[in-house]
Amino acid sequence: MLKKNTTELGKTISEAREKLGISQRELSRKANMDCAEVSRIEAGKRLKPNILYLKGIAETLGLSLVKLMKLAGYDDVDINWGKDLSSKRSTSDYQEQIKSYEQFYFDVLEELETRRKTDFAIKGGIADLIDKLELAKIENKEISNDEILDRLKELIPMIRPNLEKLDKSKYPKFDRGLFPKTEIKSTIKLNTLTGKFIDEEK
Repeated sequence: MLKKNTTELGKTISEAREKLGISQRELSRKANMDCAEVSRIEAGKRLKPNILYLKGIAETLGLSLVKLMKLAGYDDVDINWGKDLSSKRSTSDYQEQIKSYEQFYFDVLEELETRRKTDFAIKGGIADLIDKLELAKIENKEISNDEILDRLKELIPMIRPNLEKLDKSKYPKFDRGLFPKTEIKSTIKLNTLTGKFIDEEK
C-alpha cells in the first residue's frame, strides 16, 4: 500500500514491484541492497538513491534506469556524461532503444511501399497518355491540348507526396549512452601526390 507522501520514484518502483508480485525483501535480495533501503525509497524518505541501487531495482523490475534517475532528481550531466555510460543504462533502456529502431524500420518500409504504389499509378497514367497520343497519330486524329493538360494536372498532385522528405519526428531518438562513440582505426591512407589509396601495413 502506497503512502500519501511518497515520491513519483517510490510510486513507480512500488507499482512495478507489486505488478510482478514480489515483496520488498525479495526485491532487495535480487537488487543486492538492504530491505530497509527499498522501504525508504518506496516511502519517499530516500529522495536520491545511489545509482547502483537504482540499477539493481531497474534490472529486477524491468524498468528504465534513465527514467528512475530522472525521477530521483539526477540531471542530464549525471545521466549522459561519464566514461562508462553503460553503468547508467538498464536492459529495459536497451530494449526501448531497439524497439524504437524496429518501429522506425517498419515505418520506413511501409512508407516506401506506399510511394512505390503511387509510382506505379503515375506510371500507368503516363503510359495511358502516351498510348492515346500514339493511337491518335496512327489514326490521324487530334487530341486537344486541354485533354492532355487535364490528365497531367491529375498526375502532378500524385507525384508531390513522393518528393517530400521522411518525417524527422518519426526518427528514433539516439541514446549515446547505449551506443557510445567508437573509433574505427584504419591503415588505409590517401596519397595526395598520386590520388590513390595505399595500405600502410603492406
